[in-house]
Amino acid sequence: MAANTLNVFKILWPEPAGVNLNELSGEIERDLVQDSGHLFYSSIRRFIVIGNDEGNCTCVPILTYLKRGCSKAGVKPRQHGIAYHAGNQPQLLEGEPQLGFEPIQIEMLDSPHETLVMESRVNYSKLMTIEHNYKVFFIGRVAHKDFKDIVIPAVDACWNAKNRGTTSDHHRHISRGSVER
Repeated sequence: MAANTLNVFKILWPEPAGVNLNELSGEIERDLVQDSGHLFYSSIRRFIVIGNDEGNCTCVPILTYLKRGCSKAGVKPRQHGIAYHAGNQPQLLEGEPQLGFEPIQIEMLDSPHETLVMESRVNYSKLMTIEHNYKVFFIGRVAHKDFKDIVIPAVDACWNAKNRGTTSDHHRHISRGSVER
């Protein structure tokens, strides 16, 4: 896959199914599968490449949150920004709170089938590693100025805001299955 920063791609992405399976039925491009008693679904997920390394790249996802944007319960609007297709105007959804970062423009490749829906939100706090040997489809690029002025500072701000065990409230973030030291 050897992707360059600025690139936007899509990939088939499996995830464990959440507790509210009724929500899955309304999402397009999702398949629910059961394996050994565990439910998971696969969907087409879009990512922005923010950095490259040997054999993998670091990306942030573009999500719609079941077409609810950041008005979906549990989503943290301060960690998000709008991703919009060049030629369209970015806008918040009705009832959606103010987001933490400015909108970014995505220049889609010359394919009439590739678009971004208006509910597309970039989660700058959710860093994902994608191996270069994964099969992906490049669908566009972030406008260079937006990448430099919005994407990189947003990722840095979200990273710097993470609790990395350097504060006194570290233990409240440890899962029950973890060993405390």
